[in-house]
Amino acid sequence: MKRVLRIFKKVTYGILISLFTIGISTIMTLNFKFIYSYSIGKYNLLEVGRVSREMLMKDFNTLISYLQNPFIDKLKLVSFPMSMNGEFHFYEVKKIFLYIYGMIIFIVLFFIGVFLYRKLKNKKIRIYKVLNYGANSLICIIGGLLTAILFDFSKAFVIFHKIFFNNDYWIFDEKTDPIISVLPEELFKLYALVIISLVVFFIVIYKFYYYKMNFRKIDNYNEKLKV
Repeated sequence: MKRVLRIFKKVTYGILISLFTIGISTIMTLNFKFIYSYSIGKYNLLEVGRVSREMLMKDFNTLISYLQNPFIDKLKLVSFPMSMNGEFHFYEVKKIFLYIYGMIIFIVLFFIGVFLYRKLKNKKIRIYKVLNYGANSLICIIGGLLTAILFDFSKAFVIFHKIFFNNDYWIFDEKTDPIISVLPEELFKLYALVIISLVVFFIVIYKFYYYKMNFRKIDNYNEKLKV
């Protein structure tokens, strides 16, 4: 029974660290405005959207603020009109990002609670082991995501929307929602690759910290043997 509980704990910690890392990487990527600035030239968005760079960035910043700020209840873009369906889709996207923020806060509070509980019980919590559980889980997740993106991103993109949205409002018509012309599929692929790159970066940090602490334990053990 104890073994089952230990395995359950490891799996739970691994999943929570994985969700936290993916959530943080997603929020960081969303706020990397240089990605969209780069994409403007890369995908000829000024020509496609028929708008100035200044106005395009202004509307993009407005969109990013709307998606993350729970106190902004209306999306108003200067250069792009929107249909009711288009506006509702962005509202649904906003809910996803707010859920991500909520998830991050919950996981942080959860581990603070675990730390305080174990401290009261005079038990140590080995953070490096917890991070390693997360790294192992992330390696499996990222491997699958990267394969899907590189093999057929368009199909993965459609599957993603069908999972997270229970309607077809994400299928924009340029005539009623011209903003879709400056949000090409290639842009989302770029964002996905940046998120994965950040997650890989965190995996490396987690693994480095884990092995560093393990080597330190071995060194301390050897020192005791010498004494």
